[in-house]
Amino acid sequence: MPVRAGKKTGPGRAIDAAGPLYMKIVRALSADILSGKMAVGARLPTEAALCRQFNVSRHTLREALRHLREAGLISSRQGSGSVVTGSGEPRRYVHAVSSLSELLQYARDTRFEIDRTAMVTADGKLAARLNCSPGRRWLYVTGYRYVQADEPPICWVEVYIHASLARVGTLLKRNTGSVFGLIEKQSGERIEEVGQTLRAAVIPRAVATGLDAKAGSAALEIERVYKSAKQRVLEVSFSLHPLDRFSYSMVIRREPSGRKRA
Repeated sequence: MPVRAGKKTGPGRAIDAAGPLYMKIVRALSADILSGKMAVGARLPTEAALCRQFNVSRHTLREALRHLREAGLISSRQGSGSVVTGSGEPRRYVHAVSSLSELLQYARDTRFEIDRTAMVTADGKLAARLNCSPGRRWLYVTGYRYVQADEPPICWVEVYIHASLARVGTLLKRNTGSVFGLIEKQSGERIEEVGQTLRAAVIPRAVATGLDAKAGSAALEIERVYKSAKQRVLEVSFSLHPLDRFSYSMVIRREPSGRKRA
């Protein structure tokens, strides 16, 4: 997983200046583990040492360690510290998104290589998939998303963009950020909500070669529906991830105690 150059935080390690602080640590430590710099069986420095290294609080560090445990890269035992358990073969991308800013960071940390763009009209089957009316027009974009140039892609991506924003298609190949960020710039509408659905899937034969995966093998599909403040659907995307190189992590927090339940 790439680690971007960032600012030096006091006497600690240089880490990415963008995104949640705990995710900077996740990316930095994941890179060390997946590259083999920290071998399987190696013990991580103590929490106190890591806090000094990254110049963060113990709470922030523990959030990062939790993500690494969920990705299968480390195991922790109270009183014994943390030990590396993931070898990085095959490499597993840790995807942690709980806000639009983290979704933007995901786009910055990966590269979307487009292989096809076309205008399509939703027939009954596609309309059901996109939850739209049959006959609606969409800009259809497909491609593969990479973390490292010399490694297989982490997913195959299908993107459907509202036909009124079809001009975005001419800008996509030069775009280095998120697709929805480009849509916001071109439409003048702010995306306020992203509905996300995860489901089990299999790798279709048509994209197996491009994914460097076996046709029919297990995969995770992530569907995202991007809506404006007026609840207009501007984009729908489907990302198909081979299970052996991807891990999805999320945080669920208790509602504030003063909030009334329905």
